[in-house]
Amino acid sequence: MKKLVLVTAIAACTFGAVSTAQADVTTTANANITTDYKFRGISQTNAGPAFQGGFDAAFSNGFYVGNWNSNINNLGAGSSGLEMDFYGGYAGEFSGIGYDVGALYYFYEGYNQGTGPDADTLEVYGKLSYAGAYAKLSVAASDDYFAFTAANGSTDQGGSTYLDLGYSFALSEQLSLAAHYGLTTFDKDMANLRAGTGTIDSYADYSIGATYAISPKYSVTAAYIETDDDAQALINNDDLTDGSLVVTFSAKF
Repeated sequence: MKKLVLVTAIAACTFGAVSTAQADVTTTANANITTDYKFRGISQTNAGPAFQGGFDAAFSNGFYVGNWNSNINNLGAGSSGLEMDFYGGYAGEFSGIGYDVGALYYFYEGYNQGTGPDADTLEVYGKLSYAGAYAKLSVAASDDYFAFTAANGSTDQGGSTYLDLGYSFALSEQLSLAAHYGLTTFDKDMANLRAGTGTIDSYADYSIGATYAISPKYSVTAAYIETDDDAQALINNDDLTDGSLVVTFSAKF
């Protein structure tokens, strides 16, 4: 409840600023079909397909809000549900350097955490970009962090971070390449489930891919996504962490 109140407050402040500035708004919608939904290198659909979509509202004064959704089935044995992301922030550019700050709330419908940690997570983020390169840092503002429980039994992983570095460049008007490196760092060490002993303080994920624009509205992306050994030891399920080629068909309206 505390996280939901905070998200509501962020949205209220955002819309309040937008209303005061009497900004114009541009709305867009998006839809994806993908062979596997991998979030920070780990499959959220047990290496199965996902149907995704959302919408964005961008205001002329730099503020934006949006929602994105995907089916998932990694919430436990035989468990499935819906991930719903709600976000808002402010973006702009100064001397060719883009900046973006905001908050994102991950809500997992259909997840019953019982006595364990909640999967719902609130993060705040900041991003800088220049030409085709970017660096983004997300920090957990909620105690719960995607239902992770530390090796010492604590469910408080607030302050955990995700560093996202990437670069993309166009080969032609239709074809572009992109590379990504991500590093998840836990506030409290996690147990090494594969070894049965020791702890893990972080894990990395990588990807390299190509996007082909079929038209201004439609595109297809093929990306190879991989995690390091620490992710495999953390999850101890090769179906979720093994490297694989993910193909995504995207549409925007």
